[in-house]
Amino acid sequence: NRDLLKRTLKREYEVVEADDATQALEVLAARHDVRVVLSDQLMPGPSGADLARAIRARSPGLPVVIMTGYDEDPDVAAVAAAGVVEAVIPKPWQATTLRQLLARLLARSLPAT
Repeated sequence: NRDLLKRTLKREYEVVEADDATQALEVLAARHDVRVVLSDQLMPGPSGADLARAIRARSPGLPVVIMTGYDEDPDVAAVAAAGVVEAVIPKPWQATTLRQLLARLLARSLPAT
């Protein structure tokens, strides 16, 4: 799924990958130019919802989107209801829908000129 996402988005965006939530947090600590986090819910170690909570605590304005293949995941539902994530994308995802969501989130996070 990561490879497909990267191939889908690499023409429009710089895509930075992480193998798991721990590595994602390390990337975010090292790079201050990340403007949106797109995470799978199920990955090695902490879940996408756990990652979203950690990001919200460290970088409250950084948009987080979770992708999931499960219709009813209580952890995803909880972070969505609490406003911890900007969106939950069901799998299989549609490239057009994903691009529209990313464009909307990035437009919101543009610095004022």
